[in-house]
Parts: sequence; structure tokens; C-alpha cells
Amino acid sequence: MESEAPSPLDVPKGCPFQNRCEHCTDRCKAEMPKLKEIAPGHAVACFYVEEQKI
Repeated sequence: MESEAPSPLDVPKGCPFQNRCEHCTDRCKAEMPKLKEIAPGHAVACFYVEEQKI
């Protein structure tokens, strides 16, 4: 991902990648996605991936 990581002193509400993600929505800005296993040994915390039904 291009851009800088958020400051650890000023973490935004919601997903910490919201300022760097091209798939960011209002939900991402309001809620922190939960970690979900999408394949054995592979987990993500992303609303976009959940919606893609991977």
C-alpha cells in the first residue's frame, strides 16, 4: 500500500488502513473489522474481503 502509516499516537477510529485503502467505505471509518480466517492459515480483518465472499 502506498502512503504512510497512521501515527500510533493518533490511531483513527475504525480500520487503521482506512487512509491507505482504495476500498475504504464509511463503515471502515466507523468500525474496526474483526479478524476472520479465509483459508487455513490465512486471516484478514477487512469488510471488503468479507463482502467478496472469498
